[in-house]
Amino acid sequence: MGKDETKLYYYLTGALICLMLLMRRFLNAYQTFTTVVFCSLTMFLLLVALFYFGITKTAGRGIKRRPWSLLALLGSAVYLFVLMIPLGLFGFSNYIKFSVPISGSQFTWITVNRYPIAITAIVVYFVMAFIGIYFSAFARDVIQADGDHPFQVFKKTARLVTLKHYGYKIFIVIAMLVGVCLFIIGLGWVNQHVENTALFLLSQGLIDTLAPFAEILIVSRLLAVKFQKLSGTYLLALYGVALVLFAALSAGITQAQLLPSFSKPTIIVHRGVINHNAQGNTIAALKQNSRYHFPFVEMDIQETRDHHFICAHNDDLRIPGDGLKEIDQLSLKTIKKYHHVDMFSDYLKTANRLKQPLIIELKVTNNSDRHMGTRFADQFKAGLTVLPHRVHSVGYPFLRQIKHQIPSIHIGLVTMLNFGNIREYNVDFYTLQHLTANPFLIASVGATGRPVYSWTDDSRLSMVRMEMLGTSGQVTDQAFRLSNLHVNYQRDRWILLLNSLQNYL
Repeated sequence: MGKDETKLYYYLTGALICLMLLMRRFLNAYQTFTTVVFCSLTMFLLLVALFYFGITKTAGRGIKRRPWSLLALLGSAVYLFVLMIPLGLFGFSNYIKFSVPISGSQFTWITVNRYPIAITAIVVYFVMAFIGIYFSAFARDVIQADGDHPFQVFKKTARLVTLKHYGYKIFIVIAMLVGVCLFIIGLGWVNQHVENTALFLLSQGLIDTLAPFAEILIVSRLLAVKFQKLSGTYLLALYGVALVLFAALSAGITQAQLLPSFSKPTIIVHRGVINHNAQGNTIAALKQNSRYHFPFVEMDIQETRDHHFICAHNDDLRIPGDGLKEIDQLSLKTIKKYHHVDMFSDYLKTANRLKQPLIIELKVTNNSDRHMGTRFADQFKAGLTVLPHRVHSVGYPFLRQIKHQIPSIHIGLVTMLNFGNIREYNVDFYTLQHLTANPFLIASVGATGRPVYSWTDDSRLSMVRMEMLGTSGQVTDQAFRLSNLHVNYQRDRWILLLNSLQNYL
C-alpha cells in the first residue's frame, strides 16, 4: 500500500475499534441471542472488509469475476474468525459464549465431561492455529493469481513458505499476545500505586484502543498486508488521541452503569473448613466451624450404587486391588470397608441441631442415576425444610427434580466452565467459577434479581475482584479473611483493568 492508503487503513481501523466499543455497550444493555448474532456478524463483515481492503491494495488488484476464488476468500475469513474467538475477539467472545442457547441437560453433560472436551478443543485449536499461520498469505496469493483456481494457489502457497518465515510468523503472534498481556498488567500495576480517576479511565481507554489496534495490525501483517512508513503524521496522531479519549469516556459510562453497590458478601464456608483447620465434608469440621455462625456451610454429597448419600467431594475412591472407582459404582458396604465416610443423613441432623444452614452440592457423573434428584428429595425432605438449606449442582435436571419434590427449597446452578445462556435456567441462585467469571456474565445473571455466588475465592485479589464485580456472596476456604475484607473502590478499581485480559487474550 502507498502512504495515503496506509493512512486510510489506520483511520478505518480506528473507526472499527470505535464501532466495536459502541456495539459492546449496546450488548451490555440488550443481551439476546439475536442481538449478539447481529453485532458479531456486523463486526465480522467489517473486519473482513478492512482486511480485504488492505490485501487488495497490497496486491494491486481485486477479485472480480472469480467466483471460486471469492468463495475461498470467504472460507479463509470464517477460518480466521473462528481462530480469534478463543483469543477474546476484541471482547465479543464473552457475549457469544454466554448467549449460546443450550438446554440444562446439555449444560450438565458438557460440564461433567469438561476435561476431555477441553483437552480436545485445545489440541484442535492449536492445530488449526498453526495451519492458519502457515497459510496466512493464501488470501493475498488468491487475489494476485491470474486464474480462478484457488486449490492450485493453495498448493503454491504451501511450497513458498520457508521454515524461517513460518517461525517468524509464530514469533510475532506470541510477541503480540505477551505484549498485550504485559501492557494490561502494567497499567494495572500503575493504577494500583496511583489512585486517580482520570488515570484509571485513561488506562482503560488505552487498553481498549491500543490492544485491538495492535492485534488487527499483527493479523494484517500475517495476511501479507504491507504498510508504508509514515512521517509527520500529526493528524493521525491527533486521531489516535481522540480514539483513546473516546474509549476512556466509554469506559467511564460503562463503569458507572455496571458499578455494583458494595455490601458485605454472604460468606459460605467451603466444605465446612476454615484455613485448613479440619478435614472437609466431615461432621467434625461442621461441629468445629458452625460455632462461628457464618451464613452457610457448603458441602458435597455423592450417591452410592445402592442409593445411599455420603459426604464426599471426589467422584472416585481407591479400592485395593481394583484401583480408582466412581462412588456411584460402589456399594456403601464396599466403601465403608476401605474408607471412613460420614453419612449425609447424620450430617444434616447435626446441622439442624447446631442451627447451621447448608448449601449442599449434589455431585454428578456420567453414571449418575437419572432419578437421583427425586430420590434425594424424598429421603431428606423433612430435614431439608428445618432450616433455609439450599442445594446446588452442575446437574440441572436433578435440581429440577428436587424443586418439584420440595417447592420451597432454593436450588442453584454450579458452573465449572462459564458458558451458555444460563440466565434463562429456572434456578434460584448461581454459583459461578470465579476465574472465568466476568462483568458481563455477573451483570446479566444478577439483573434477574437472583443471588450470584462465586467459588472458590481464597486470595484477597479474587475476593476483591468478585465483590467489585457485584457477586452476592463467595464460597471460600478463608472465611475469616473474607469477613475482614474491606473493599475501597478508589483503591481497588485497578483490579477491574485486569478483566481486559479476557477481552484481548
